[in-house]
Amino acid sequence: MDFEKLRSDFPLLSRYTYLDTASSGAMSKQVHRAIVEFIDKWLYEGEDWNRVIKDVIDARRLFSSMVGVKEDEVALIPNTSTGLIAAASSIKWKRGSNIVIAEHNFPTNFNVFSSLLRNRMIREIKVARYIDGRIPIEQYEKMVDEHTQLVSVDLVGWLTGYVEDLRTISKIAHEKGALVLSDIFHAVGVFPVNLRSLDIDIAVCGSYKWLLAPSGAAFLYIRRELLDTVLTNCWTGWLGVKDSIIERMVRGETRLFEKPLPLLDSQPASSTSRYEWGSWAGPTVIGLAESLRFFQKINIESSWRRIQNLTSILINELVEKNFRIFSPIEKDRISGIVSLSTKNSYDIAEKLLTDKIVVSARPGILRISVDFYNNEEDIERITYKLTEMKAATP
Repeated sequence: MDFEKLRSDFPLLSRYTYLDTASSGAMSKQVHRAIVEFIDKWLYEGEDWNRVIKDVIDARRLFSSMVGVKEDEVALIPNTSTGLIAAASSIKWKRGSNIVIAEHNFPTNFNVFSSLLRNRMIREIKVARYIDGRIPIEQYEKMVDEHTQLVSVDLVGWLTGYVEDLRTISKIAHEKGALVLSDIFHAVGVFPVNLRSLDIDIAVCGSYKWLLAPSGAAFLYIRRELLDTVLTNCWTGWLGVKDSIIERMVRGETRLFEKPLPLLDSQPASSTSRYEWGSWAGPTVIGLAESLRFFQKINIESSWRRIQNLTSILINELVEKNFRIFSPIEKDRISGIVSLSTKNSYDIAEKLLTDKIVVSARPGILRISVDFYNNEEDIERITYKLTEMKAATP
């Protein structure tokens, strides 16, 4: 795979040294073209709703293939928060139960599960804490008990880029009868992910980071055997019922509204699509499906080797120049994120931006994120600028 040639598909890279995919991925020409063509057709001929539905089905198929699960175990939803709320509102919570959550999870996890605590649906939330930017597996062994119903651990920490040992965590959780939920937003598109192999029960993943698609879409995965057993779906919308227009299109029907839609006799769809409560944003769906097709042309193992190599070069350069690295440096724990510990991260990020270098400032850290479209020149440029700024600091 000629990744240097692929760089030309991302016009942003000709203007900026872009090292911020962990915030938002660069848009490809292919995704832009698909969205513009859809909107132009909408302008002159009306919205092509059938195209949107077809791309919903296609996006589900392509994503499920990327993460090693069945198509009917994946729903296309508006964002990861919706997926987390859907899962939290579907679990049959037992009196006196607790949730174990990793400190490196994105805040939405804490916000959603805190709501359960406020409403006295659970008794306690236990937080597995960082130790030097890592969470020892022993913390999960100690915290998960017979009252734990859910263990929530992001596959990759959003601040550190720390890759969790989810297979081991799943084993610990399942031995105590707990479910495992993972936000895989900072992992899919970075390295190969197989949810079955990791033994994950529920997962969420947004569209706009390493999947390189527009914001406004996400995927919810629920292990098929959990539906109507451990999870109960209280709410359904017009697209999440049996015999919805989506199900009709999957069956090969073309006159989607010829028959009346289910009303008071409606039942939730038998698949995870029951959580597709309402209509999608057409341009977002079109862009997402096109981006996932783009990934079909990329060998994820080759892409991951490139990201690993660039990340390792960045870490080595920063270590050599005595920067304090908050992220893990072990090969089996790195992802596409490298974070530096610093008190003035916003000042540094703003100065870098004046040199057209894009990174993220987060609490106490400067976060640099790498994708396959980056190259060694990008790494050389940011390390040079950081070193220059460090030397200029009194």
